[in-house]
Amino acid sequence: MQAAHRDAEERYTKIRKAVLDEINKDLFNSNQRNFKAKLIDQTALVQSEYWDYSAKRRVNWGWTEGYHIFKYRHPKRFEMALWHNATLVSLSLGRPTYRGSKLRLDFIEGNPDKSEDIKVFEYTFLAMVGYAQTLGAGELRVMHPINADVKRYYENFGLSYVTKGDYLYVRL
Repeated sequence: MQAAHRDAEERYTKIRKAVLDEINKDLFNSNQRNFKAKLIDQTALVQSEYWDYSAKRRVNWGWTEGYHIFKYRHPKRFEMALWHNATLVSLSLGRPTYRGSKLRLDFIEGNPDKSEDIKVFEYTFLAMVGYAQTLGAGELRVMHPINADVKRYYENFGLSYVTKGDYLYVRL
């Protein structure tokens, strides 16, 4: 890894941690103390591998390999592992656009065996807003919703769908 890439990784990791610390304070203060937002680490990736065996899983994306590739390519990325007690309930990855004016959410997956119990997008959305504001981005995008029901769910958060690009967005 080149020095400039390593420096960018370290600088943006500090920003990601600070944003997640703020989300955790909000969770604590709103009596959601069983939830914890963290960076994606090896523990989260190992737990995500159990999702592969769930009959309820609707995507076929390997988080371990995908995360490592995404991490290397995008040091400014957004990432979050959401935990409920000792259970991983969600992973999400995104990145700023090349000019930095928008923050994309490229991947989000909830634990398929907890999908009915815990709605994870609200926490991801809050973390994305915090990260986007810190970076100076004025728009959030959620790329390629998996189906019409999910698209409608995201629209409840004020996001608007763009058919041509297959994404939803909201200006901050």
